[in-house]
Amino acid sequence: MNLDKNQINEKELPIFPLNVVLFPGGYLPLHIFEQRYREMIKHCIRDESSFGVVMIKDGRETGDSAIPCRVGTEVDLVDVNRFPDGRMNIVTSGHSRFEILEINEDMPYLNARVRILDTFESDADPNLSDVAAETLEVYKEYETLSSFLRFSWQPPDENPEHPQQLAYQIGSRLRLPLNEKQELLELESFDQLLRKEFKILKHLNQQIAFQLTARNN
Repeated sequence: MNLDKNQINEKELPIFPLNVVLFPGGYLPLHIFEQRYREMIKHCIRDESSFGVVMIKDGRETGDSAIPCRVGTEVDLVDVNRFPDGRMNIVTSGHSRFEILEINEDMPYLNARVRILDTFESDADPNLSDVAAETLEVYKEYETLSSFLRFSWQPPDENPEHPQQLAYQIGSRLRLPLNEKQELLELESFDQLLRKEFKILKHLNQQIAFQLTARNN
């Protein structure tokens, strides 16, 4: 049987709707207390499998199943701490974006057929080198200005030069409303994503510089 590229990139994935936008490369700690998500995590531990974190489009994190957005991030479990009553503290690591194609609600938790949108490419796309370099410069300025504005703001020790990793890190670090971060997550093209982030960073840097000037006067 011959499979096209889209079919090869499709898989079944448990879905965890949350009021959060997670980019690949980011870490997300979670406290698991609802029974359905305890079952989901147990399934992932048993099968050594991943699950998907998706921002909620409609509904709540607890109670009835929430409606997830179209695009989320696949995560792996990197740490699990179990409590005697069945609750768990877990730490997850995001590694690739996906698009939900079809949702199955027959299980206690959401399960979906998804299409993986991207995986990390060790060889950077040379066509992205210029826009990545420009975006990196304004991003460094953003981190520095933010550290002056907020005492608790800690810039990362290193900034990735690989365009894909850079785009992901910027998406994680931007102080934006969740719906705007979700819009960034849904941009499949890294060229589009970096260019959009460049414009946002320029705007935020101007805002922060104005706030710093006003504070010092």
